[in-house]
Amino acid sequence: MPLRDLDCGPNPRRTLSAGDRPAHYRKLGDSQSRGRICSCVWVGRVEAGRRVTTMVKIAVVGIGAIGGSVAADLSDVGRHEVHLCARTPIDELEVTHPTGTSRVCAKILCDPDEATPVDWVLLATKAHQSPGAAPWLRRLCTRKTVVAVLQNGVDHEERIAPLLESGSEVLPVVVRIPAEKLAPGKVVQRRPGSLVVADSVAGRGFKSLFEGGRTAISVVDDFVTQAWWKLLNNAAVGGICTLVLRDLTAARDPEVQAIILAMMAEIAEVARAEGAMLQDDAPEQALELVSDATPGHWSSITVDRREGRRLEWEVRNAVVGVRGRRHGIATPLNDLVTTLLRVSDAESLEPRGIQVPDREGA
Repeated sequence: MPLRDLDCGPNPRRTLSAGDRPAHYRKLGDSQSRGRICSCVWVGRVEAGRRVTTMVKIAVVGIGAIGGSVAADLSDVGRHEVHLCARTPIDELEVTHPTGTSRVCAKILCDPDEATPVDWVLLATKAHQSPGAAPWLRRLCTRKTVVAVLQNGVDHEERIAPLLESGSEVLPVVVRIPAEKLAPGKVVQRRPGSLVVADSVAGRGFKSLFEGGRTAISVVDDFVTQAWWKLLNNAAVGGICTLVLRDLTAARDPEVQAIILAMMAEIAEVARAEGAMLQDDAPEQALELVSDATPGHWSSITVDRREGRRLEWEVRNAVVGVRGRRHGIATPLNDLVTTLLRVSDAESLEPRGIQVPDREGA
């Protein structure tokens, strides 16, 4: 493609025709890997006095509510080569969001052996599914690849770094995207989303990926505080609502609120020992956010229990007690909720020979 064909305006770009699309947009034809043919955009830049074209290669591993939402946004930005890495074959990814509906322009893979190295990996599986993503990480990552971990918890690096044989950098991400997976390849995002990363070279690079997109990216000096702030509600409100199998309105009951605030006080003490700068009234502030939640909104862990799926109690709840014991801090309420979630977890019960009813029989 002649370089002079590019628009040389302030944001030089042109949509490619079928004949000059890059090879990665040609259909693979494999029954397991469905690379879709669609138009894409190349972004021009000036380098050494000449205009060249580049595309950042991004693989999104885990095409659920979060992975689907960010993949759609990155695809709509129009300057990236996006790969979707999924367990379940899908013909396309369709995401409905506050500004419309996006049908994602991307290469869809279901076999790690067909993956090739990329610049960025966005790991958006559930935390307990991370070991299952190891084959993808082996194929996608080099030492230059940055792995952004879009998962719950405060221990992203501890969990993911051992899976990276290439020594890739891990970038923890705090996710605030209210979205739901309706079916394979179908996601609805109900409100604008935001992501938080630490102020670093990788963090600033991550923000640049989303420039011009729908997702707000915050680069902060104190990432530890942001991660523990989210855990206050994840562990306490999410844990209680999951045990009673109710949406977030359950947290408006005065007696339930008292339990939640006591749990949050334990979490905040551990968080401060870990270096988080949480204010004394952080529990009250966090609980107030629940009152502003969309009516009928379900926490993701509660939905997982309702649907009979494995629960994320290790990174949302057990981590509080684990970190607390490192500092000699007792967390009896959080330990109680952790135990109850563990024994109610479908994956924990079935190996013990306890039959888990399906949703209709529950």
